[in-house]
Amino acid sequence: MWSKAPPPTPSEKARMDVAKEGPCMVCLLMYMRNLLPRHLVVYGCDYHHCKSGNIRRGHFFGFAMCRWHHERIPQEGRSFEWMSQTYGWSLKEGSRTFHQLYCSDEELIAQQTYVNEQRQAA
Repeated sequence: MWSKAPPPTPSEKARMDVAKEGPCMVCLLMYMRNLLPRHLVVYGCDYHHCKSGNIRRGHFFGFAMCRWHHERIPQEGRSFEWMSQTYGWSLKEGSRTFHQLYCSDEELIAQQTYVNEQRQAA
C-alpha cells in the first residue's frame, strides 16, 4: 500500500516498535480504573497514528492499541459479546464515544510516552 507519509525516522520507528510490544494504552487505562483485571491487559499491539483533519499528524503522534480497541477484532475464541462486555468500546465503533469513555488522543500519546520512558529507565 502506498502512503504519502514519509517513512519514520529512527527515533519514531523505535517509539513505534516499543509501543507495539504493549501494553494496549486503553487496556492499561481500564486496568488503572479497576475496570479490567491485570491478566487481561493485552500485549502485542497495533500502533494507532492520530489524525488532525483526517490527516496523520506524524509517526510520533500515536500509541499502542490491541486489535479490539483499535479495529474491533475479537481475540481468537472470544465472541463479540464477551469482548464488548470485557473490553468495552472500540475506536472502530466511533471516536467521539471512544474519547468520552477513555480519554483524548493527547492523553493516550502522553501515556505511551510515559510507558516508553519507564521501560528505557528500567
